[in-house]
Amino acid sequence: MKFVLNRVYLTLFVLLLAQCQRERDKYYEDPGWSGKPAYEVLQDKGRFGLYLQCVDKTMYATLLKGNGLWTVFAPNDEAFGSYLRGKGYSSVAEMPQSEAEKIVAYSMLYNKYPFDRLTDVLSGGWDTLKSVKKKTPYYEALHREYYRNDSIWVLNPLMPTSATIGSGTYKYLPFYLSRYFTQVPLTAKDYETFYPTSTYTGRNVQAASVLEQDWQAANGVVHEVDRVNEPLPTLEDILQEENYSRFKALIDLKSSSGDPYFYSYLTSAGLTEYFRTAYPSWNINQVYAKFYGLDVPLNCERFWEPAEEESNGYTLFAPNNRAMEDFRKKIETGYGYASLDQLPQNVIGHFINAQMVRSSMIWPSQYKGAKNESENYINGEGERGRDLSAEDYPDIRPASNGFFYGSNTYVKSHYFETVLTEVLLRPSKYLFVYNALQKYFMASLWEDFIKCPLNGYTEENYTVLLPSDEQLREDGFTWEWVSPAYGFRHAHEASGTTFADTRMQRLIRSHVFKRIKPSPDDNSYVLDFQSGTLPEYGGYGYAVNDYGDMVRYRDGKVQMLGNYGNGEWVEVRRVETDFTNGQVYTADKLLQYSKECVSSAGCEEQDMVDYLKAIKVQNSNVSKALDYLIFFAENTKNQYILSKESFWTILLPNNAAIDAANVRENGVFPYLPLLSGLQNGYNQATLPDSWMDDMDQAINFFKYHLIPGMLFVDDGYPNVLFSSGQQQADAVVATTLKTEINLLQASTFVKIEKDNSSSNALSFSTAVVSEPLSENRTVRVVRGENKSNLFGAKAVIHEVDGFLAYKPIKEAAAGN
Repeated sequence: MKFVLNRVYLTLFVLLLAQCQRERDKYYEDPGWSGKPAYEVLQDKGRFGLYLQCVDKTMYATLLKGNGLWTVFAPNDEAFGSYLRGKGYSSVAEMPQSEAEKIVAYSMLYNKYPFDRLTDVLSGGWDTLKSVKKKTPYYEALHREYYRNDSIWVLNPLMPTSATIGSGTYKYLPFYLSRYFTQVPLTAKDYETFYPTSTYTGRNVQAASVLEQDWQAANGVVHEVDRVNEPLPTLEDILQEENYSRFKALIDLKSSSGDPYFYSYLTSAGLTEYFRTAYPSWNINQVYAKFYGLDVPLNCERFWEPAEEESNGYTLFAPNNRAMEDFRKKIETGYGYASLDQLPQNVIGHFINAQMVRSSMIWPSQYKGAKNESENYINGEGERGRDLSAEDYPDIRPASNGFFYGSNTYVKSHYFETVLTEVLLRPSKYLFVYNALQKYFMASLWEDFIKCPLNGYTEENYTVLLPSDEQLREDGFTWEWVSPAYGFRHAHEASGTTFADTRMQRLIRSHVFKRIKPSPDDNSYVLDFQSGTLPEYGGYGYAVNDYGDMVRYRDGKVQMLGNYGNGEWVEVRRVETDFTNGQVYTADKLLQYSKECVSSAGCEEQDMVDYLKAIKVQNSNVSKALDYLIFFAENTKNQYILSKESFWTILLPNNAAIDAANVRENGVFPYLPLLSGLQNGYNQATLPDSWMDDMDQAINFFKYHLIPGMLFVDDGYPNVLFSSGQQQADAVVATTLKTEINLLQASTFVKIEKDNSSSNALSFSTAVVSEPLSENRTVRVVRGENKSNLFGAKAVIHEVDGFLAYKPIKEAAAGN
């Protein structure tokens, strides 16, 4: 789809004469200076006859002979003669009037700029070394475009978001001066890449070079140049070329009603009346201002930030038709779309915006570090990636509102190269997941899923099991209007959305596994759901999801706590598409965190004591520790219950360790009183003080084996792995035991690390944090399918080969 454009080129001078006579008179009134006007200065030089003939064909002769303040870049006769020959004219007389108006207007600047001030911005004083362009009195007026099967008059707006009546869309004349190039810094190649037929001199004005400068005139200043400059096209103009028609067709996509997706036409009675009055012979019925809704307003001459109108511009990396075909094949092969216009509108918008840089003009020497507005590297990898090359970008040129890079490839976007892509490009299957990410996780999982080498994240890796809309509907979810916006409802909730919100968030996070790789090429920590690395666990592998729950897996089958309780497996299959930051799997059912979900109250884990009793049946080697914990949990007078509101890593000293802890020394139990004594005392009508002391000691012994807040699984990796994906050589974490230090209750700690001499076995040791301890102990998990990495309510439970003890020095001295 292409627009048919018939531009009418006018100058601001015409409108000024017609509408702004008083402003014109004030601007051009005689300041009373001595000296000759610019026209006579050029006459006296004797080598600008052709340029002055061109001036005489236009209304600008009055300005250059009169008053006001102008800066004139006058091409000498050699330069103008070369221009005429290049156009096939034998004389200035053969030039069309419109072309003469264009050439002269574009050679002039508002205000007087000596050469050394061209790089400065005049705004209440000189702001130095910021300007790369100045406003000329040349601008483009109305043009025609097709809209809803009709040809309409269209105005390019002055600003990306506003069209001021009477303000022309002025063209700016760019400079490439050594003062600016030295400051940035830039090189001659930066200039010559855009102007391959010109040589960088540090005195360049567009394609020309200033030969002599600062000829003072009564109405300004004149600089001699060696070439005739013609107005540059806008970025939108360049996209009209056939080689970019497929990319332009995406930008021009329209709804069934004929309204464009990515720009809009707005009109007003005042706008139309203004141009009817200015151009009475044009038969104007209505005028529309055209506004883009993309990152770059392709048709806007002025930079979006007014303070930077002379110092900045836009950059467009436009994929040519060859590149667009490559992108189409990628989408068709991976997702079955027959054509790009079948993609969801927001997805098309992501692709278009990926090719744009709104915030700055990207010079060739800045290419490797350049990013678009989505913070993706233009070359895909930043400093590690490819340099700018003619092979990738065969068509590089300046535009009037920025820089244009015509490309044989396309700028890759994190919306098409990451695990999020599967959600975006399969809306009919994963709309619920998309809505959940948008509603709950825009600042967390959404941001995580787009972290990839394109935006500088080379070690982040995500494994995502995607719940389908069908599976979530079967679970009881619907997506409906819940005032004041759309939201999730659940069949187990008669009113409100609290349960639906909570359950959806947990289910989504339960299907996400994060990894931070040791290096970009080290995939040893990446999940594949096939098998673990430790034969002692019967081929099972173990991992902790983003929510914090443990799963186990083997041969492409996965279980979470609820699936384990139901005796079912979730079969997963990897999506064939390769992503830059992870892998996506489909699943035949949901991972469940609860055994049953028949009501909102029933969608919870069982009590921890139920899992402890089940483990006692599976592993008799920890029966003594479990007897204590079960006794504490069921003791209503001295209750110690592991809450389901927290996550837990539970260490169960094996029977031999409990026996060692039960040994008396000097008539006392320095570590753990006998359970039989606690049980007997509990059954007495009056509890003796000694029993209370023993009970506290026993509870505190086990509290030092309970780590709240997170699950640490024995996974065989050389480092300790967190659910966030981070890995460390060790971690010091708090236990549930509190101790009195300086009359204050303080946490106690254990150190978690991997025993690299014992197949990276998970180990726990006493940690010195607040004060020295009387002894240091280390325990290791006892591996086995029914011994460690066992399921609990938000917990992982391990058998360990010893016991830990927290005994401050003052206690140790008293007891020994």
